Amino acid sequence: MDNHIITVFVVVAAVAIVVQMGVLLALYAALRRTSERMEGIAGRLEQQATPVLATAAAILDDAKPKVAEITTNLAETSASLRTHAGQIGNAASEIAERARMQAARLDEFVISAAHKVEATTELLQDKVLSPMRRVRSIVTALNAGLSFFKSNRPRHRKSSGEVEDEEMFI
Repeated sequence: MDNHIITVFVVVAAVAIVVQMGVLLALYAALRRTSERMEGIAGRLEQQATPVLATAAAILDDAKPKVAEITTNLAETSASLRTHAGQIGNAASEIAERARMQAARLDEFVISAAHKVEATTELLQDKVLSPMRRVRSIVTALNAGLSFFKSNRPRHRKSSGEVEDEEMFI
């Protein structure tokens, strides 16, 4: 009985080895077909990609000096802009300072003009209007006195020529 078991075991192991070998052969065949397909695809991809890669390389070779020139121009432009911005800032500061100075001068001029107008007004008040008030007061007083004397005079009729002369006198 021991012999049978060993025989069955050997037969089962042999069948398992044969099945395993069949599976390995099937895997080998499938792998070989996949490999051939992949080589075909890789060949077609290489054929199609070679012109694209060559064009890309040509574009990059052509673009390198242009990119370098653009980078140089940008650096120069940036430096120039910084310089001009500084100059504009200085000019703006100078303009603001000059405007402030002119505003101060204008303020002084207006204050000086106001003082002169005030002084002129005081001078006119003292030298012209005050004496004119005095003269007016004197004229008013004379007029009042003449009116008083005229009202106290006897009334008699005068000729029309005399009346006109008298009215012109007053």
